Amino acid sequence: KETRVKGPRTPGAKKLQMSSRKRNREEEESESESDSSSSSDSVEQKKKKKSKQKKKDKKKKKKKSKDKKKEKKKKKKRKKDKKKEITVSEAKVVLDPNEKVGFPKLIAQDSSGMCEKKIIKLGHGRRPVKGQEVMLHCKGFLMKSRKKFWDTRVKKAEGVKVKPYKFRVGVGKVIKGWDSGVLSMRLGEVARIVVSGSFGYGVKGNLKWGIPPNCDLEFEMELLNIANEIVLPDKYELMKQKVANKHTFIDRDGIGSMLSFRSAPF
Repeated sequence: KETRVKGPRTPGAKKLQMSSRKRNREEEESESESDSSSSSDSVEQKKKKKSKQKKKDKKKKKKKSKDKKKEKKKKKKRKKDKKKEITVSEAKVVLDPNEKVGFPKLIAQDSSGMCEKKIIKLGHGRRPVKGQEVMLHCKGFLMKSRKKFWDTRVKKAEGVKVKPYKFRVGVGKVIKGWDSGVLSMRLGEVARIVVSGSFGYGVKGNLKWGIPPNCDLEFEMELLNIANEIVLPDKYELMKQKVANKHTFIDRDGIGSMLSFRSAPF
């Protein structure tokens, strides 16, 4: 057997071995540090993600709670409004057999004027009550000249939508003939209403619309909608209304006896 004899080691070889060992250790240490840093980074990222999710969940819960609170408030308001409103049931509709198409009927009359109605199309709904808001389409004509001075179905200007006319019936917001005529109509009815004297614009007339004093007027109306809420004016409002416009005032419950003053009390 051949034997190899190891020669003497030089000091340079020892240094190379030591440096290679150090390098290996440093590499191992750096790898371990990188692994630990990567693991710590991953843990921190997970923590951040969890915290973000928690914040999002909290925000969602807050939004849901706010929405629930808003819904509860809306429900409470609706209940209060329903309690305040005086509703009229649509089920209690009794049709009058005397209502016929094409026959004129006297609705109201006093010493200085009258209101007459002629049905064009029968309505099958309820009648409005004093204080309810009604919505209708209307055409207005002068009786003698047949001149049309108003039409809700005609556009006032370009880009303006055609809108029906709304008002609160029976409280003196419009001329007396309108109040008495509309109160006699049913929902869906089309009627021709003729007014004269105090039931129209009276002695003053309406210069803006070209209506002379004490002019007989004819209106073609279609009753489209009746609101359920009833709002009646106070005594103070009635006093103010009578002083401002005497011919449009509708006396009720003996309030007219209070209004015998010469000058306005306000």
